[in-house]
Amino acid sequence: MEANHTDQALLQLMREDNKAAFTALYRSYWEALFIPTVKITRSKEDAKDILQEVFLSVWNRRKELDIKGSLSAYLQTCVRYKAIDYIERNITRRHYLNLLYKLDELSQSPIAETQIYLKEIQQTVSGVVGKMPPKMRAVYQLSRQEQLSHQEIAQRLGISDETVKKHIHHALKLIRSSISRAGISLPCLFFCLLAQ
Repeated sequence: MEANHTDQALLQLMREDNKAAFTALYRSYWEALFIPTVKITRSKEDAKDILQEVFLSVWNRRKELDIKGSLSAYLQTCVRYKAIDYIERNITRRHYLNLLYKLDELSQSPIAETQIYLKEIQQTVSGVVGKMPPKMRAVYQLSRQEQLSHQEIAQRLGISDETVKKHIHHALKLIRSSISRAGISLPCLFFCLLAQ
């Protein structure tokens, strides 16, 4: 495959089932998409999976794909949506929820709208945590603020690991529900913050 093929030429060759054109396109964009995706997912394996899905979709839809603008922008948009979906599916993972406590560090963004969302989320989370039953609040704070494991929390509070898990599960459910009612999309916000 010649190195001087344009993106449009590669897309046209792909429509004709040219696998070498697809390989050239893949090699041309993979690394540029991989690095920011790792930053967002915080996992090389998950970033690889996202990119594999995006490129597989491009290949599978090669016959009907009609990209008028920049192929780079198109691929970045595809990756963005896949990454937001990934965050949404994994929002309860500790590293995303810990970001809620580090929003001040992340909020270097000059975008006023992002600053407003961050403030609103912080107020919402603080309000929900303040209204939690005392034991649930203690478990949640030990988990998220002090970064203790379930076992460490159970030992400190004299309760079972299973009780700790239930308290955290219910606490997260309350927080997600309140944030959702406030009309804020956490996955989109995390994507914006992590992609900076």
